[in-house]
Amino acid sequence: MNIQLIAYGCLLLVAGCGLPRQERAIAEKDNSYRALGTYCWDEIARLKSQQLRVTKVVRMNGRADSAAVRDSAGLEALFRPLMDADVSKPSLADAYDTDTIVNQFAGNDTTFILQSRGKQTNPYQLILDVDGQGRIKTARVTSYTTNLVYEYRQEVLYERSKQLRVNTYQKIIFMKPEHLEVQAWFHPAKEQI
Repeated sequence: MNIQLIAYGCLLLVAGCGLPRQERAIAEKDNSYRALGTYCWDEIARLKSQQLRVTKVVRMNGRADSAAVRDSAGLEALFRPLMDADVSKPSLADAYDTDTIVNQFAGNDTTFILQSRGKQTNPYQLILDVDGQGRIKTARVTSYTTNLVYEYRQEVLYERSKQLRVNTYQKIIFMKPEHLEVQAWFHPAKEQI
């Protein structure tokens, strides 16, 4: 009888407390111009669906080589510097000053300039040209790190459906500086080079 009374009391206690429902919170995907990680994944999917050919040229310290990018892993590697420049992270909410320039002559195009306040340097500056539908037309990312032993600079330029260019300079004390440039062009699949 005591066990039944205890079980009945527990049942009333649990029912009265109104335990929280186990509903999954649906995380909304950030599609704003600040969420470059999400934007780049969407661009990779768009480029694959349009079956664009991607030709890349890699130059390192004056030597060059070219190759075609044939798979999504290659596209992901090309877009990685832009993905890393995603400034939509909550930890970066107060890390940037933002200027907005609306182009009155070219429709509803807007340029967003995000400049680091100095708390961190990756990216130091982000300039995005966004069309009236919210699509990024061009993205320019500038990153740098410097101290007594190490210097690193990177410039990234992406022009939608045209090209992606990444210039990287790295110098470590007592070592020869390294300069790497990767340039990729996007072509319709039927176009001959």
